[in-house]
Amino acid sequence: MSQENNHSSTPESIVGPSVKIEGDLKSTGNLRIDGIVTGKVGTSQNLYIGESANISADVGAENAVVNGTVQGNVKVVGTLVLGRTAKISGDISCGSLQVEQGALFNGKCQMKGNGAFEPLPEKSEKK
Repeated sequence: MSQENNHSSTPESIVGPSVKIEGDLKSTGNLRIDGIVTGKVGTSQNLYIGESANISADVGAENAVVNGTVQGNVKVVGTLVLGRTAKISGDISCGSLQVEQGALFNGKCQMKGNGAFEPLPEKSEKK
């Protein structure tokens, strides 16, 4: 297998629209979900959540594209893309975030980019 194929986004595993999984789903390859998953979802590679997907689980991946519904926390090391049909109810943690117009997100977002981030000092109130 060539180095180029190792970085491909072609899914190694697919959960089709007619599939329902109850329990943890773990993968070391690229993963595509178009069905229903209840439990935890994790991959050390790329995750694609299709428009028909309905996930009630915490989700973790290296990079992810969400176009379906996720009820749970989403933790992505690299880039998280929320497509126009994405619906997330839960907290997000990612390296970088891209949000298309129409995406819905309810929760907290924490980004851990490559650059150092220093929050602004709190203003002191004058008496």
